[in-house]
Amino acid sequence: MSFFAEMVAFMSEAGLFHLFFPWLLLLTFTYGVLQKYEVFEEPSINGAVAVAFSFLAIGGVYFAFPETLFTNFAAVLAFASFVALGFLIVMAVAGIDLDSMTDIEKNIPLAAGALILGGGLIAVVASSFGLTGVVENVEVDADMVDEVLMPVLLLGFILAVVYITSN
Repeated sequence: MSFFAEMVAFMSEAGLFHLFFPWLLLLTFTYGVLQKYEVFEEPSINGAVAVAFSFLAIGGVYFAFPETLFTNFAAVLAFASFVALGFLIVMAVAGIDLDSMTDIEKNIPLAAGALILGGGLIAVVASSFGLTGVVENVEVDADMVDEVLMPVLLLGFILAVVYITSN
């Protein structure tokens, strides 16, 4: 096993993925919001409030939700960000000027990422709480995924790129 794989395994065993990293993300987000909107005068008060809020929130969520919820949601979030960023990179390579696009066309990458994020969040929550009983009985043929679903997704991506670049 490589060093990186051993490091990820150690972090998983230590509980960093389902407790520390969500806490750190919530802490930085809360501190940033408090700083931006200047809720309190001093940064030290903002820091103390952000630490207290993040501990209370993560503690409550940790005891209410399964351990894998944060890890699975992080994977969905990363994939949705990758899709939105991929659309933006393809648009930049195609030479599209974002300033000349209409408001609807500008939101296509955001909508694609949000759609994947929403669907992924629903799937993660459903699987974490055992609501997948209906789906367990459905058998999906691997050949069908490779021969039908993936070409349809690729065609949709190509059509979206053609639509965006043609305007």
